[in-house]
Amino acid sequence: MNFQIYGGEQYDRLIKPVMMTGKIIAIWPLPVDSSRSRILLRRFHLFCMFFLVGVTSIGQTADVIYHLSDLNQATECALTCTVFYLCIIRLVVYTAHQKDMLYVVNAMREDWTLTSYEDRMILSEKTMLAYRLAKFFITTVVISVVLFMFVPLLEIYVAGNDKVLPFRGYFYINHTVSPIFECFYLFNVAAGGFAGSIIAGATSFNLVVITHGSAKFAVLRKRLETISGDDPDSSSEMTECIIRHQQAIEFADTLERLINILALAQFVISTGLICFAGFQIMSMMEDTGRLMKYSTFLNSAILELFMYSLSGDGLIEESENVGLSAYSCEWIKSRYCPNLMIMMMRSMIPNQITAAKFYSMSLQSFSTVLSTSFSYLTVLTATKEE
Repeated sequence: MNFQIYGGEQYDRLIKPVMMTGKIIAIWPLPVDSSRSRILLRRFHLFCMFFLVGVTSIGQTADVIYHLSDLNQATECALTCTVFYLCIIRLVVYTAHQKDMLYVVNAMREDWTLTSYEDRMILSEKTMLAYRLAKFFITTVVISVVLFMFVPLLEIYVAGNDKVLPFRGYFYINHTVSPIFECFYLFNVAAGGFAGSIIAGATSFNLVVITHGSAKFAVLRKRLETISGDDPDSSSEMTECIIRHQQAIEFADTLERLINILALAQFVISTGLICFAGFQIMSMMEDTGRLMKYSTFLNSAILELFMYSLSGDGLIEESENVGLSAYSCEWIKSRYCPNLMIMMMRSMIPNQITAAKFYSMSLQSFSTVLSTSFSYLTVLTATKEE
């Protein structure tokens, strides 16, 4: 019992940053026995986020159209516009898959509280980097959002530049006069804060749960490697391993069902984000404030894409190596050889997170997206010079 309490406390401490950002954007799943008032409050919370982010996205789209003749302004507007539309996609997907998310969250807690000390040590070893990386990513997103919020104020009241909203937007009225500008600024900042929270919460959640999925296969591999054919309890141990293998596959399949559309949107839109952010940095080398703002944005965009790819690559590797671990156990003269062969055959089809079944999330995909992004950046730079 003490071990279970300790494991639960460790999990609560590790998951706390991810859970808090998830609750801020109302994607953290509610318990099945939640009260009606809590459910209604969640729905109102979601409505406010959809309204803020949706209206701002429409305004940013209008801003892109309004500045089509100015490549610098158009790419800056397109940069923030694509981020907000990706946030809307995330909200829709997570809202529609609350049942799957509740299953994932409960399964993670059970793995940390209802397993042995040895299993929990493997979980800790495999997932600790993901929890630290998620915390670091949340911090970088907060810094980027804060810079986006306050750099325009410095440009307006210190440098004397034109009044521009921090996250852009064109609303077909003159919003540069007081008090209209101040009202629009507060609205824009609120929408940007929610959008940043969606980015931080969704990406950190995906990183943690996918890494946990690969850790489930790592725990299974360790158990398989310790099975001995001479042990009279080896058959029951193999049966338990088969059950664990099925549970790990079910967990990975749930993640694929939950994340695959988001992965496609993430990889496609990240190509544009990296391209546009790089173009803005190259166009504003002498503007220190905006250079800092878009440099932190570019770092966050690349780190976000890397986190998706790293976790997906780990899931492929661990699920594929189950067959190797099964073969490494002492199976000669054992009675569980048929079951072992079935497990090895199943591991030949590794579990993976795909981008809507088009391609898998892996480090190879990460390098491809970066290569494509910088190719587009070269084209944009050449167009500007002409």
